Amino acid sequence: AWCKEGLVGGRSVVRLKIGDPFIFGRGGEEVLEFREFGVEPTVIPGVSAAFSAPLLASIPVTHRGVSNQVVMCTGYGRDNTSPSLIQYHPEQTVVFLMAVGRLRKLAVNLVRKANFPRETPVAIVERAGCPDQRTVVGDLENIADLAEEYGVQPPSTIVVGEVVKVLLTEEDFGREVTDCARQQGLVQS
Repeated sequence: AWCKEGLVGGRSVVRLKIGDPFIFGRGGEEVLEFREFGVEPTVIPGVSAAFSAPLLASIPVTHRGVSNQVVMCTGYGRDNTSPSLIQYHPEQTVVFLMAVGRLRKLAVNLVRKANFPRETPVAIVERAGCPDQRTVVGDLENIADLAEEYGVQPPSTIVVGEVVKVLLTEEDFGREVTDCARQQGLVQS
């Protein structure tokens, strides 16, 4: 409604979104709505948290010999249902956006329905790119408990797969990392 009001009033309208507006951001729906008003909007690309959050947490989403594919999923399907899950593949990284609120159910479903091993590494990158960014690392068996213990909140990006262990070393775990290219507050079980 506010977009139409601005356009009818002859004003420039900016719909500012974070990340990539076409990845779970309803950007395509908004383009269609602007077109209904007779306006072809300019879409400025952004970088999705699916790729930027793992990078900021020193987690490559692909790595030679570890992961040769990336699957991006939302935590919520239509009408607040759980999304269908892709079956486990050892050289696959799965990144979940908007899923921390149903992490426990997601972890159980990955094991029971998608055949992921319980010991599959998982990282939650909370508040990626913010000064108080932190990463909580565990596996499918304990990640929901860790998230609860550390009070993980949205916005958080969940990374599932062996890539979680590629660059993070034992000395990184359980302490703050102060290098600005690395995350603050890394925690591991």
